[in-house]
Amino acid sequence: MKIAVKHGHPARTSGRRVPKRLYGALFGAAMLLATASAHAARECEHPHYVPAEGACARLSGADLFYYDTGASRRGRGEAVIFVHAASGNADAFKYNLQAFSAAGYRAIAYDRKNVGRSSNTLRDAELGRPVGTTVQDLEELTAYLGLDRFHLVGVAAGAQVALQYAAKNPHKVSSMVLAATLGPQGLAQQEPEMAALQAHIALPFEQLCPMTIANPPPAPLRLISGTSAATVDLPAVTIEHRELGTWFRATDRDGVSEFLAIGDNARHRTFDGCRLINIGANQPGMASTDPLNPNTFAKLGSLITMRTLLLAGTGDVYYSPPAHMQLWGSYIPDAAYVQLDTGHAPQFENPEAFNTTVIRFLKHGPHGASRIVRPSKHKRH
Repeated sequence: MKIAVKHGHPARTSGRRVPKRLYGALFGAAMLLATASAHAARECEHPHYVPAEGACARLSGADLFYYDTGASRRGRGEAVIFVHAASGNADAFKYNLQAFSAAGYRAIAYDRKNVGRSSNTLRDAELGRPVGTTVQDLEELTAYLGLDRFHLVGVAAGAQVALQYAAKNPHKVSSMVLAATLGPQGLAQQEPEMAALQAHIALPFEQLCPMTIANPPPAPLRLISGTSAATVDLPAVTIEHRELGTWFRATDRDGVSEFLAIGDNARHRTFDGCRLINIGANQPGMASTDPLNPNTFAKLGSLITMRTLLLAGTGDVYYSPPAHMQLWGSYIPDAAYVQLDTGHAPQFENPEAFNTTVIRFLKHGPHGASRIVRPSKHKRH
């Protein structure tokens, strides 16, 4: 199978980071205008609100903080909604929004509920009170912003939300980008092929975050990814190592610190990071009536019909190894595939390559990407 690999130094490049003062001025100006939009959105009122340039949408299921470049004079074109991973918030797209705005798009990113500046509904969920799903939140947010049709970009766990939304609202999604993600929730429980692959190339979440289970498995544990193998001490698998590629960690320590700070600021302090990821950011993710519940390969093929780009990180060895994405992605009929030299956060580790790749896909289709072909099983004699 031919794989298009996008090379590039994921550390600081001439276009990697805008100087903080200049970036703050540009980004702040756009966000100040956003607060003065016709929505007249107010700040979210909850104990963990952090004042920031942006706005807040008061919805029935949650108050969601969001950035929207469409409130400025530029970037009033087609909308692109970014859905963040479990380890961060809308700030994880700080090096993407302005690039998409400059390319003529209305770029929107929001804090999912129980994250950062959006509502904390964890206690309600634990008490069995209805709080709505993450898909319902996105449905309400797009209605609030007056969006009839848009592009959807999901990273990691955010791509799971994007998949569920697209399956339920295909007429709303012009095209979709799924980056560094395990893919459809619960797929391994329905498809033995996926379960077998996942067991051999990726560690389950409970082993990556052992404090979520009573008796974590003993370390060291052999981790196999592709043709390489490594012995890891599970308690030592930090967020930095789980999320970020080796090259980025080695060459951009300022970037690593910045990424970790975003994740730290995203957490509601009453819960530790692992519990937040396991309960707050992803649950409840889908309703019993959602089309992709339960998930199967056949449903992927019949429900995800829009043009889709799967973007994998070559160094994403813990969560979403490329082979994992290639397997389930091959069942999406109009899917293209591309790799970047990053870990689990491609939009942050190498925003220049990410922005270029995704914008080119939105404007011109899968130029430079490859179609996904399921490899046939080799018969050994």
